[in-house]
Amino acid sequence: MPASIRQYKAAAVQAEPAWFDLAASVQKTIKFINEAGQKGCKLIAFPETWIPGYPYWQWRVNFQDSLPLLKEYHKNSLRADSAEMNSIRSAARASQIYVSLGYSEIDGNSLYMAQIIIAPTGDVINHRRKIKPTHVERLVFGEGTGDSLDSVVETGIGNLGHLNCWENMNPFLKAHACALHEHIHVAAWPVYPPASSLKYPDPYTNISELQSELVTPAYAYETGTWTLAPTQLVTREGARANLPPRLRDDEAAVDAEAAVVGNGFARIYRPDGLRAVEDPAKTFDGLLIANVDLDENLLTKRLADFGGHYMRPDLIRLLVDKTPKTYIVDANSSDSKTFPSTLERLGLGKSLPENPESH
Repeated sequence: MPASIRQYKAAAVQAEPAWFDLAASVQKTIKFINEAGQKGCKLIAFPETWIPGYPYWQWRVNFQDSLPLLKEYHKNSLRADSAEMNSIRSAARASQIYVSLGYSEIDGNSLYMAQIIIAPTGDVINHRRKIKPTHVERLVFGEGTGDSLDSVVETGIGNLGHLNCWENMNPFLKAHACALHEHIHVAAWPVYPPASSLKYPDPYTNISELQSELVTPAYAYETGTWTLAPTQLVTREGARANLPPRLRDDEAAVDAEAAVVGNGFARIYRPDGLRAVEDPAKTFDGLLIANVDLDENLLTKRLADFGGHYMRPDLIRLLVDKTPKTYIVDANSSDSKTFPSTLERLGLGKSLPENPESH
């Protein structure tokens, strides 16, 4: 489906989440959707696990201290088929805007690093999960299954795709998105410290400058896509909220979190890797907005289309298995090899009620 709108505004969120608070997270999400709509945007992109905030404490606390944080995090994560999700979908419909939303998703008794794309109709047209949570993230989150490879969807504003964090550095996932002829991409980032805080042997790959200045523009020019990089912001009080309860009144413990405080790094890049808009201040809390023109993709892809003429499928091909895997398969079903998509299984394919319950 050719894009019916080729020039439009797109917004990337750089803001502090409503840590450990599902209701406040939903309200803040709706506030930004409404603001983007009022400013004439056709797309808004949220960071990785925006709801209820990226659990960066998992990198910084011991096992015992992690347990009360993990319990509260789970309690304030988002269920796909819920009144809270319907409120967000309703906001997208009211503002007539596409939404790429990252959230911690409850499925059964497990959590997943989920992303959805909501259309201006309020319909969820894409659902995926991070296919391999990074390092200690695997102590909190499960892995995405086969249909999480479906990261790009045809829309009225172009072929829109999204990935979480270091998935944007994964050459196989980039090659896959190229083959799906992606036009505009959301590289959703969480919380990172700056390079000034780096201590050996922690690698340079684990700081904000690498993500904002190398990984994100590389995605743009290697795939020839407009690339939005929304990020999260941490204030001093946000850092306090992410401490174990026993340390929240300890000002020295809050001081020790200084590296992540006030270190937003949202960016928007053109398909040739140049900045589409000036970088926001690291402490900026709001929407970074750029003017997108899909005609600017044409020459970049015309010169180097790795999903077309600039590739040799007779020599190199990508083998994928997009079948969603479930824990129970009925051997007596009429077709035991047919599985519902995760989107359908979670109830995200249901039509949005005319007047969803507000939160």
